[in-house]
Amino acid sequence: MDIQIYHVLAFIHLISLVVGFGAVIVVDTFGLLWVLKKVSLQTVNQTANITQRLIWLGWLGLVISGTTLVVMRGSVSNITMVKIFFVAMLGVNGILLHLIKKNFDKLVDMEHIPAIYKFRITLASTISQLGWWGAIVIGFLNTKFRGQIPQPENPWFYMVGIVLVFGIVFMLGETFLKKDKSA
Repeated sequence: MDIQIYHVLAFIHLISLVVGFGAVIVVDTFGLLWVLKKVSLQTVNQTANITQRLIWLGWLGLVISGTTLVVMRGSVSNITMVKIFFVAMLGVNGILLHLIKKNFDKLVDMEHIPAIYKFRITLASTISQLGWWGAIVIGFLNTKFRGQIPQPENPWFYMVGIVLVFGIVFMLGETFLKKDKSA
């Protein structure tokens, strides 16, 4: 493995993390301020319009540099498989967040948001935070304590478990909040 290329890729990976996750933190902070009634939903949407490109740029930089680093390493540990799952989950969730945001843009009454919309954005934001923090923690531990971290026996158990938990929460929310959807 060429050590100079490795360090350049690691630097790109770190910068991509700062750009992508930093933008996520900004838009999530504005989302929290909206929940606390400190800013309008329009302000959150305007912030999301600005940060969305940075989030995707950071995510794409992480995927490209991370994939290259994994290929250079030549193997994938079980804990790295969980990290890759989190990154893939972030990509899928990002598409869902984009669709949710488009639905928010169609709302005429920005003061009375249907509960189903609030549920969807909360669930998607929770998935986003879990994905980003999960990948960050695994990346940090892998870098600092390589070989010393306990590897999960079966990473698929964790990955399927996370999908099932979020899937069940999604189905319950959609079922119980469906009546409010038409509001």
